[in-house]
Amino acid sequence: MKNSPKEYAIIAGASAIAGSRTMLAPALANPGNKLLTVMAVMELCGDKVPGMGNRIAMPGLIGRSISGAITGVTLSRRRHKDPWLGGLLGAAGALALTYLTFYARKELVKRTGLPDPLAGLLEDVLMIAAGKKLLAK
Repeated sequence: MKNSPKEYAIIAGASAIAGSRTMLAPALANPGNKLLTVMAVMELCGDKVPGMGNRIAMPGLIGRSISGAITGVTLSRRRHKDPWLGGLLGAAGALALTYLTFYARKELVKRTGLPDPLAGLLEDVLMIAAGKKLLAK
């Protein structure tokens, strides 16, 4: 099981997407899974509803880190890499991206005056494009 930094960077990056959208990372990692896809679409829509919970609150952090870890393990196994390392990278990446996207979105709204749901839509597009690019064969 050769440890390739590039492979682990791809695993970490794709898993980190869970920090922005909890269900998007596993859905992108498992494109044939209809349930994950439906859950990801529901989350993308729910994110735009006023009054949704704060992603940096403890329940959100726990869910995002678990999603990132599971995605990291899944991708590591698929690529014949160490699943423990993939899971750790996935969880850490998801936690980091949780904070990065949370504060970046707030700053985008503040600086541009964009409505928060539109900023969220831009975030969605960026995360989907990044995930597709990272996981392209």
